[in-house]
Amino acid sequence: MSTVRPVPPLEALVQIYLMRCHVEGKSDRTVRAYGESLRRFVGALSAEGVASAASIEPEHIFRYLSRFTRLTLDTRHRYFREVRCFFNWLVAVGYLEASPFAQIRNVRLPQKIVRVFTPEELQLLIAACPDTPAGVRDQAILVTLLDTGLRVSELAQLTIADLNLDALRLRVLHAKGNKQRVAPFSDACRQELLRYLDLRGDGAGPLFCATDGHGSLRRGVPLQSNGIKQLLRRLGRATGLAKVHAHRFRHTFATWAIEQGARELDVQLLLGHASPDMVRRYASSYNAEQAARRHPEFSPATLLGAAS
Repeated sequence: MSTVRPVPPLEALVQIYLMRCHVEGKSDRTVRAYGESLRRFVGALSAEGVASAASIEPEHIFRYLSRFTRLTLDTRHRYFREVRCFFNWLVAVGYLEASPFAQIRNVRLPQKIVRVFTPEELQLLIAACPDTPAGVRDQAILVTLLDTGLRVSELAQLTIADLNLDALRLRVLHAKGNKQRVAPFSDACRQELLRYLDLRGDGAGPLFCATDGHGSLRRGVPLQSNGIKQLLRRLGRATGLAKVHAHRFRHTFATWAIEQGARELDVQLLLGHASPDMVRRYASSYNAEQAARRHPEFSPATLLGAAS
């Protein structure tokens, strides 16, 4: 039987937990997010006069969670999950005998259907890029997102040193969870990158550069994640297409790959997922679309009409 040690105040435990996250190699961004969620929780309980983890009851948790019922389900799910993980750790290291979250269920997330881009929509987006240095850069970004399935944060942190045009590979050093991987791309993507690099130059620095107010490339100044998101929204407005964002390119990459016979393991490794769960969601969306396409072959209404 585990021995329960004296329990420090909640604020001290949070600091120990965040140090543990750093020691285990979690990214600064992840640790910041955990810290924000835990300090929010500790602040709410402090307002009720609760400063000890051992004094927390389920009703305290329910009152805390009730503050967020107007937020999105994804946000509520994350707030719950991050605090629950903290209490699971308290039990694992012997500060608590049991977690107050043990009998509390997280909000259930809906299984969302992310509609992938059609070839025609992608052509519209590419055609909407002006014939300027910024427009050539934007076309290269669109094709790279589609051909590699990179996250927007991964794309923003690429440098010239990460690009191997001969081997058709991108080295992703700043993937989610501090993981690294290699992302292959096609010769078609290589041609778009070469056209952009002719304008950018091949010197060291960020692969995708920001632009000034006149559309000229600012060599050495990286295009940040928010800049990529803004250009995608701008292209969406220009073409009249809704939901033009980087994750939709990622979903399109996965769905088209599965449609062309890629194994789920291939897609998992190329996208940098730690588990196959997300890829199964992509495959599920694809299978549902395939079933919908076959529906005319067995439509009960059509069969009823044929029988009459």
